[in-house]
Amino acid sequence: MKQLIVNADDFGRSPGRNQSTIEAHRKGIVTSTTVLINQPAVAAGIELVRAEAPRLGLGLHLNLTTGQPVLPPEQVPSLVDETGSFYPISRWTAVLDRFSPDELRAEIEAQFDAFVRLTGHAPDHLDSHHHAAYLHPAGLRALLDLAVQHNLPIRCPLLDLPDEQTPELMRQALTDMEPERMRALLDSLRAVLEAGPRPRWPDHLVLDYSNDRPTLGALLVALTTLEDDSITELVVHPGYIAEAVRAGRLDEGREDELVHLTHAATRECVQSEGIQLVTFDALR
Repeated sequence: MKQLIVNADDFGRSPGRNQSTIEAHRKGIVTSTTVLINQPAVAAGIELVRAEAPRLGLGLHLNLTTGQPVLPPEQVPSLVDETGSFYPISRWTAVLDRFSPDELRAEIEAQFDAFVRLTGHAPDHLDSHHHAAYLHPAGLRALLDLAVQHNLPIRCPLLDLPDEQTPELMRQALTDMEPERMRALLDSLRAVLEAGPRPRWPDHLVLDYSNDRPTLGALLVALTTLEDDSITELVVHPGYIAEAVRAGRLDEGREDELVHLTHAATRECVQSEGIQLVTFDALR
């Protein structure tokens, strides 16, 4: 059997992101989302889920790159810039080695606690905005420990992807990192993962569809090439173009993904391929 988790990242980032995710769930194939717990629309978004989408899986999108930390910035000074905000992922190559392991763990655990306070329950899985917690050994260790402690699955670690995909994703995130330093970082991350214990994660991770120019054809290809007897996570980012333009973030418009995820051809493909749409609960 082909089982598929369709996870919409960045829930809570804006009202439009919330509504589009719920629409892609109710009218399309989205089964799960991950919450940016420090973003302005998160509380209203959780209320929408309770009212309109109670079967939508809710995970925690651990965030170390966007907005301000959940903890007071003075408690995590190594993680923030002069404004008290997280360093954007574009600056991580320059600042990665300054991060305090204790502060990374404290902020990650604080985001988990904030999710529980807001929703009344633990997330159904953990992952990380811009893969950031997977890119620092202390962040990865904290994520793994939190998942094991609470018996939660996680998004597939970058190190568990095909060999050629891992370095490419890391280069996209950590731009301008020298090859020797990248190799050392990869070795450190592998050591953390190999030390265990390991939580569960899906057998496969599909990231290619949700790029700068997603197409319906690319989505259908992803759906028709799933492997049998496995669980795959497909990462998506549905949104609204108009909202992104007003915010000055032209690349944040994801209305095309919303169209694809709710398209009749997509629903028909899921049915004809015998795909079972599931949440991360399938891993518990």
